[in-house]
Amino acid sequence: MASYIRFADLVERETRANDAHVNTVSRLEKVLEKRALSVAEKAGLDLSRAILMEIACGSGQRADRTREVCDPLFVTTRTLLNEQKLIVSQLLSHEDGVLVFNSDDTDSEATLTSLVLGLLIVDAVEPPPVTLVPQLRTETGAIDPEPKPTVKNPPRTIYPDVGHPQAGTFTSEFFRVVGEARGYGSLAGQVLALLAVEGDPGGYDEAAATVRCEEFARVMRLLSEARVGANETQLRRRVNEMLNKVQNVGSEDDIADSSIDLPDLDQIFEQNIVAENVRAMGAMVVSAMFEELKVFQVVDAIVEQFQHGDLPIGPGEAGRRLYRYWREAPNRMSEQERRNFASITLGVPGGDPGGQVNREFNDLWIRFVSSVSSFVRQSEVDALLRSAMPSPISHQQVRKAARDLASNLSLHGYGMAHYASREIQSHVKGIITLLGDPEILGCFGAKDMWQVVDQVATYYLGGARTSSRYRTLASCGTIIT
Repeated sequence: MASYIRFADLVERETRANDAHVNTVSRLEKVLEKRALSVAEKAGLDLSRAILMEIACGSGQRADRTREVCDPLFVTTRTLLNEQKLIVSQLLSHEDGVLVFNSDDTDSEATLTSLVLGLLIVDAVEPPPVTLVPQLRTETGAIDPEPKPTVKNPPRTIYPDVGHPQAGTFTSEFFRVVGEARGYGSLAGQVLALLAVEGDPGGYDEAAATVRCEEFARVMRLLSEARVGANETQLRRRVNEMLNKVQNVGSEDDIADSSIDLPDLDQIFEQNIVAENVRAMGAMVVSAMFEELKVFQVVDAIVEQFQHGDLPIGPGEAGRRLYRYWREAPNRMSEQERRNFASITLGVPGGDPGGQVNREFNDLWIRFVSSVSSFVRQSEVDALLRSAMPSPISHQQVRKAARDLASNLSLHGYGMAHYASREIQSHVKGIITLLGDPEILGCFGAKDMWQVVDQVATYYLGGARTSSRYRTLASCGTIIT
């Protein structure tokens, strides 16, 4: 039953959100020992303390005895689902990933809620931050529109900051994904049940089956693209096939499936690390790999063929994209400018001879990747053998390698390089869309953009590189940064 499934990524997101408040309190209390806090810092400290107190003690103030949560995505989704009456039963919270409603027999509500959350996660929709508001009676997550000022210590609940600029954007994206989720119909419930079976290796025992909202959403989109309906006779096989694609079982990473909008580094609070600068370097990694694969040159060659009338493309979306790409050429970076920024930020050879080069990046990158790999491998072996021997690679060593790398990327992501990375990210996304256009794929008899790149590079640019290696580097680069 969907109402008894444990959604693992909800637990992970809640842990990260809770830790962020713990770290905020710890950091600002240390600052307070040295100097007085600013108004904004004082407000942030008070809010984080109050949220942690509400999570620890708030369930005693509610008749439903439900424990509060502080993950902004879940809190904002809960508010919109309840206040817009999109589900019959009221969504209260989740207990260790199991959705909690105010009534029984909530399979359809649990299916819709988990799918909406998964789609929002997949699309990297940024929710507004949370705050504390007066609670309506005993309803978890419900705001009291007319709080009584005479009541001492009124109950409070965690609620989205509706005055935040991100609230409006999230609301529009939320209704978009709700429409998509409802469009899947009864297929969503069948797929969730099959994923629950896969997530319960011990059979239908007392422990809740484990599913990830994000994987649920990705599987649903892949099934929709493959035109698989609720009447599919071999639905379980198709679901497992799509799940293998989502988890990259037996297949290469696909750059088109990897989001270039990277997650925030909320866990790092050092003054010399700027999260935005580190995040921006993911686009630089992808750009450098695209240079190696000659992707930019391939697009230029295709545009030139289209300009000369050598491509059988008529009026349509593909033609408009190619024409727009040609018209915007003077406003884009040249190849040498891209190589200069790659040299400045990542130390990739090919920049100006007298320019700045990030010579430390490669060593820091290899040290971080190898330390994480060694630590994971060592942890798996220790768990298998139940070894009591001390570990040669510790959490502290891995954390230091990560922070050294983040500091280096933050340092070289300042100034113009930060804005250049944003432009390159937009350029890369446009290229992925252009090369994946069905009409362009048909011109070259290709199944995906990489076959187009290989063909054009082979016939017009002096040879193609092995794309799988550089695609993997690009995908992993975006994830790591």
